[in-house]
Amino acid sequence: MLELGRPVAEKESASEQPSKLSSPWVWGMLLVLFAILLRLFLWVQYQPITYSDTYGGYMRLAEVLADFTLKGYDGTRVPLYPAFLASLGMDEHKIWITQMLLGVIIVLLLYWITWRTTTSIAMGLLVAGIYAFLPAHVLMEANLLTETLTTFWVVLSYALLLFYLNSSRPARSLIAALLLGISVSAAGMTRALFFPVSIWFLVFVFLGGGEDWKSRILNSAVYCVGPILMLGGWVWFIYDLSGMVAPTTRVGYNLVQHTGAFFEHLPDKYAPIRDTYLEYRNARIAERGVQHNTIWEALPAMAESSGLHFFQLSRELQRLSWMLILEHPGLFLRSAFEGWINFWKAPVIWQVSAFDSEAIGFLYTLLSYINRALALGANLIFLVISFGMVVSKEIRSRLNIDLFTISIIGGVWLISIFQTMFEHGDNPRFLVPQQMMVIYVTVRSLWFLFDGRRELEALTT
Repeated sequence: MLELGRPVAEKESASEQPSKLSSPWVWGMLLVLFAILLRLFLWVQYQPITYSDTYGGYMRLAEVLADFTLKGYDGTRVPLYPAFLASLGMDEHKIWITQMLLGVIIVLLLYWITWRTTTSIAMGLLVAGIYAFLPAHVLMEANLLTETLTTFWVVLSYALLLFYLNSSRPARSLIAALLLGISVSAAGMTRALFFPVSIWFLVFVFLGGGEDWKSRILNSAVYCVGPILMLGGWVWFIYDLSGMVAPTTRVGYNLVQHTGAFFEHLPDKYAPIRDTYLEYRNARIAERGVQHNTIWEALPAMAESSGLHFFQLSRELQRLSWMLILEHPGLFLRSAFEGWINFWKAPVIWQVSAFDSEAIGFLYTLLSYINRALALGANLIFLVISFGMVVSKEIRSRLNIDLFTISIIGGVWLISIFQTMFEHGDNPRFLVPQQMMVIYVTVRSLWFLFDGRRELEALTT
């Protein structure tokens, strides 16, 4: 396995004095300043955007958490984003400005990660500058949705993993492992989709724990404190609430996003549920051409026709969906593959009407097209790199694929598969928290491909 790298210190003569502009931290601070100024500009020109999920889901649950209780919390969402909203008084502008502050921290973390693993200030500025400037990221911060907070936890987790993998001091390794476990768990508690990432990171905590087996086991045990208490505790709460072993109480409804496409194959003994859903599904297809998200319109009528309350209906739909999947695996796999393709479509989620100036709105419209083209290109290159590193040792060597890079590539793939197996709805949104890590891998790989793979010194943090 190749060593992780750090900036290579150039030899200086006694008479040479380093320029301030050669300092990576000077450039980092200049980039942060640029990110802040751009966000202040948008604060004047733009406005926070809400969606059906904002008030129909997150704000509703934030009102429950605002009373410092879980009584009345229905478990349809993991709690960290509602708690985040509650802590800010559910004020749209406070939420937006806090998400912008998180965006600035993300910029700094991306810069540090890229600089430390490529030795290139320019590459650090490029990767972090993409997040700082392009609409898909900076305008996402104005959306009162989970993406920005989830992105923060994801990028922070990879920064902590990089620090952990290169830490030679046992005490630092233990602290990094503990913080990493908390950060990865926080990602799962913000977006349930990231629950399995905690297991994936554990592999790299163990592998990167040094040659001593006792150290590896100790570091892994310390890392597991966060996932066991946070993720495990939450799953226990959901089980106690609804009888389902899952991160949310919506598992059955999410599966219908797949199986609803072939719901007519249910036997007649399930006719009340089946026929009610088909009525709403056919109407939605006639109106929109797809059956996605039919379940949320059909849910009240299905509950009435079946006589089941919310949790019971979710459990029943989960059971019926698995029955349909086992009986019609080809139909399920076709739906899952479609969702997997959609995962890579790199959406830019914003509203041009939220700009006060039509000219600025037009400018960002152009930028959004450029942004999406770049992201789609990065996604395609990322997939090529992923396949290439599996089949070719030469490619792994040429691109300097190391343990840290593998953790990112595998983590993105894990989420791409997990999201499409358990839900087929708004799939293009699901990559957003990891989009910058895809871009990082793409930029890093191209840099090593064309820069001659300069040797990297081992980090000695």
